[in-house]
Amino acid sequence: MDTSEAVLDFRVAPQPHLSRVVRDRVAEFACSHGVRTEDLEHFLLALGEALANAIEHARAEGPIEIEVRVLPDRIVASVQDHGVGFRSGLVPEPDLPPPEAERGRGLPIMRRCCDIFALKTTPGRGTAVVIGRFLRASGAPARGANAPAGVA
Repeated sequence: MDTSEAVLDFRVAPQPHLSRVVRDRVAEFACSHGVRTEDLEHFLLALGEALANAIEHARAEGPIEIEVRVLPDRIVASVQDHGVGFRSGLVPEPDLPPPEAERGRGLPIMRRCCDIFALKTTPGRGTAVVIGRFLRASGAPARGANAPAGVA
């Protein structure tokens, strides 16, 4: 893979049907910069959850900002909405909810699918989620680098 950093930066309206378009565009971008499909699967699942949360919970009318970076050893994305945000104390635990629960899986799924996870939220100003995975298919060792919740 190229040793330089590649950046994809765009905005989308908070509409559910655009989640698929975003995932497809990010997959195309990542693959064009040498990221293998095996490395993208969990990353795209986490990205879809981040977008779903921004679309469903932010209650923002403005666009969601997405930035994806491909580096020699990892892929990282930030998803930023300018919606209602929430108090940091309301961030759910990393465990999945009980099977009968209808909600509450988004953040735990993002955490489990990523080596890098950070969340920053401010009531009335929005939420930013940073997710990332170290590239394994290229032979890079798997490493954990979860940032503490609230750091983005």
